[in-house]
Amino acid sequence: MNIIDYIPIGRSNAISRRALCQITELPDRLMRREIERARKDYAILNIDGSGYFRPDEGESYLVERWLKQERSRERHVRDSTRGAERALLGSCRELIPVHSYIRRKRRGEDERPQVEGQTRF
Repeated sequence: MNIIDYIPIGRSNAISRRALCQITELPDRLMRREIERARKDYAILNIDGSGYFRPDEGESYLVERWLKQERSRERHVRDSTRGAERALLGSCRELIPVHSYIRRKRRGEDERPQVEGQTRF
């Protein structure tokens, strides 16, 4: 089954996830996963909870709006995790921030902590 076959084109034809679940007889959690997979290859939008749809020609402004909505959500999630990251970094010297995630420092053969930017030859 290809979920993209069930998602209509055009905002006026948007379909709810509940309706998609009924049509495909898939549970909600699996439906979310299928939509997530399909979004890697197709533009599948859900603007303000209006339902899922693929943009029609002339609806590029909706794609821009959806991208803005998702990037805002991403920023809010990142900002809300900063306190937890600070708490983790403050209490444990074995953790270092790397881009947008935290990882443990690797230990060398001599078991001394690595220094950031240190190179071994």
